[in-house]
Amino acid sequence: MESGRRPGDRGEAHRPGPVIRTLPMLGYAPNISWLFPELPFALRPRAVADAGFEALEFGFPSHADLDALDACRRQDGIQIVLFNQDVPVWDTANRGYLADMKRRDEFERTLDQALEIALRLGVAKVMLPAGVELADTSRQAQCECVLANLRVAALQAAEAGVLLTIEVLNPSDNPGYFLTSWREAVDIVRQVDHPNVRLQMDTYQLQRLEGRLVEKVREDIGWIGHFQFADEPGRHEPGTGAIDFPELDAVIEAAGYEGYIGLEYVPQAEGAKSLAWVPAVRRALGRRARRTIEKR
Repeated sequence: MESGRRPGDRGEAHRPGPVIRTLPMLGYAPNISWLFPELPFALRPRAVADAGFEALEFGFPSHADLDALDACRRQDGIQIVLFNQDVPVWDTANRGYLADMKRRDEFERTLDQALEIALRLGVAKVMLPAGVELADTSRQAQCECVLANLRVAALQAAEAGVLLTIEVLNPSDNPGYFLTSWREAVDIVRQVDHPNVRLQMDTYQLQRLEGRLVEKVREDIGWIGHFQFADEPGRHEPGTGAIDFPELDAVIEAAGYEGYIGLEYVPQAEGAKSLAWVPAVRRALGRRARRTIEKR
């Protein structure tokens, strides 16, 4: 993203020019794999635009309409923020490929597909599901597999200009999922130590697991590349559960995060009413991020 710069003083006799700065840049992006379930997927991108948003995210490509996404991006200027590396069937045996050496070919193939989709749709972030715990493999060996896969993937992602994220999920909703500890996920990203690999914080998942969301943002913001909002309990709209989202939003912005926060929840209200809680200032990041002129 562009940042405002102070013009240099070249010693001209006339009055120095204006200071050009940018406003804080933080917006929300509805996840259309979850929201607007009453509509066919192909109509959901337009529903997001009609609700006043300028960005969206989605889940697995095999469950999406890529042509509709591309059309809305081109026609309505909708920005697609993030999607997941594809896992066509999500069950106890299939929750990603990172932690399973035997599925390295699948990991590489679906990563290649994801980077191609990201290029086509102009997407900057791809989430890589971690996979499942394996009864015949030690946790240390699985962690080493995760690290090896991420280090190779980071080089491809850097070349493609894509940020890769990994996400902690709670085992109650996702039995057998490999990555269920925030601290372990932080350690993995630290060990990979590449700017194209970061954490993804889902508020519902982490609140259900460990809580302390505000503290985690303040401690680990340098390793966080994406946020997703959903309340807990219930995984519904923010404001329906126990999480203090106004405080969390303020802490995220104060910590220096810029870009979009995904909205990934089970809507209680239908259609755009499920987004009625979102203030206008968080719907249109780009329109707020126009440069402002302050005269000296």
